[in-house]
Amino acid sequence: MKIELKNIKFSEALSEETNAFVCDVYVNGKKVAYAKNDGHGGSTFYHSYDGKQKIVNDAEKYCLSLPSIKNYGFEIKMDLELKIDLLFEEWLKEKEKTKLTKKLQKDSLKGICVKTENGYTLITWTGHTIETMLNNPQGKIVLKVKLRQLIKDGKEILNKNIPNDFF
Repeated sequence: MKIELKNIKFSEALSEETNAFVCDVYVNGKKVAYAKNDGHGGSTFYHSYDGKQKIVNDAEKYCLSLPSIKNYGFEIKMDLELKIDLLFEEWLKEKEKTKLTKKLQKDSLKGICVKTENGYTLITWTGHTIETMLNNPQGKIVLKVKLRQLIKDGKEILNKNIPNDFF
């Protein structure tokens, strides 16, 4: 059984103890319910749309058959509410990943992006972008020297816009 969330509306501003969101719940490609969490630390509620209660009941039974979640030494029995919460958390992580990827792409145009424990750091040259450095003979030399030093120091370069022969 495939359970998905679509039409997700998330409000970080309204999220206090839990994430505040509303969404539609789809089961095997059919819109069957909506789900909602007010963000005040309470449960996520879901309600079937007219004529869809049987499909929601089947989804509830299916979720009860799934393995429990083990977290911090506790075991939490899977149910449809928990499944919705987990799917929402996946959506939130994917949204954040997409945001960080776009930021990395923009920053890669400005300078060298070097992987760090918590993301990356950006090395830039005042008044120069990677493109301007690649189009300038002196810039190419500076870029090659810096990249080779970073690699020698064991750093991982995240840029995809620098030719391989510079490394």
